[in-house]
Amino acid sequence: MGLGVGLLSLGVGGWWLGLAAIGGYAPALLALGLMVLGSEALQLTFYRAGTAWPPGTDKPRQLELGWTDAVKAFICWAYGFRRSYVVEPGLYHLGPHYDREAPLLVTANYHLTVFLIARRARRFGARLLVIDTDGINVWCAASKGRFSNTRVHEQLDRYDRGLLTDDKWLRLILPKFGFSGVDLRRLRAAKIRPIVGPLYAKYLDTYLANPPYRDRDADRVVFGLQMRLFSWWPGLFQFVFYGLVIALVWIAVERPADPTGPAAVVVLSAFLGTAYPILFPWLPGARFAVKGLWLGAFTSLGLAALSAAQLLGHAQLIVASLYALAMALFVGLSYTGNSAVSNYTLVRKEIARFLPLNLVLFLAALVALITTRTLS
Repeated sequence: MGLGVGLLSLGVGGWWLGLAAIGGYAPALLALGLMVLGSEALQLTFYRAGTAWPPGTDKPRQLELGWTDAVKAFICWAYGFRRSYVVEPGLYHLGPHYDREAPLLVTANYHLTVFLIARRARRFGARLLVIDTDGINVWCAASKGRFSNTRVHEQLDRYDRGLLTDDKWLRLILPKFGFSGVDLRRLRAAKIRPIVGPLYAKYLDTYLANPPYRDRDADRVVFGLQMRLFSWWPGLFQFVFYGLVIALVWIAVERPADPTGPAAVVVLSAFLGTAYPILFPWLPGARFAVKGLWLGAFTSLGLAALSAAQLLGHAQLIVASLYALAMALFVGLSYTGNSAVSNYTLVRKEIARFLPLNLVLFLAALVALITTRTLS
């Protein structure tokens, strides 16, 4: 909680002691310090990676979700780039009574995933086998080897086979996003019949309402506006934070203090973090980084128009344009991690190719800032 306390201390020092170096930043630092402190306090309640679960019961439990779970799901979304809340691994039933004839769905123990599935599958009295993915969602856990045969068997082995099914074969409905991490032949060798479930929880209603359950292997990822907006806020939260860090460094080194520049950094970071996911399909280029560079170029043109209207000085235009290119490229490279249309191998090559350019652009923006401040 050091950052929040530090910001509050700066704000209190500037306001109460009248420190000239802080100047007009005191109210903003106080407000920012309170927000950061609240965020840091909230994160103390998050799941810690690698936490060992206590010995669990060998009986299924009813999964009941209340308003606190809805709040936790919202927080999971808002803090999408870090572990937040989880559900204890195990076998659950969503109806009032356990029914071994009910469909058995396998999912990760990321709280938001369990919450979304349970809302859709509750009216069918479905069962959930929540496996331990260390608080990571299905898609990411599969690529990290945490949504795997081993993790599935780890939970199945806790329960008597007769509790799970009275047939020779145990039918498991697994999410299609998780199939990159499981070996179907090994599952079948253990008398398990894996069924490819829907890609998205919103399709569960229709799917579960129409047994017998068939493979949904023809499902395709649809990265439409709704999904891009779903990933927008966690990304914005991240980019604004980085913008705030840069703004604070600016405040620390600039004399005399002028709030215009640091505020512009935060605003520009927020704009780029919002524009990229919204405009993603229409930005030129096939690579994430190239799309980011085009967004930076378009933003620079907008800044040039402001300069032509005498709303922005020439020196400010140079610094802002370089920062826009650097930050837009950074947003593009970062977006590879929360896009459903990325390819892990190609992404690694793309980051290796464009990350040096990203560093050069940030350094160029810094040099331009120092140069213009020195000459002014």
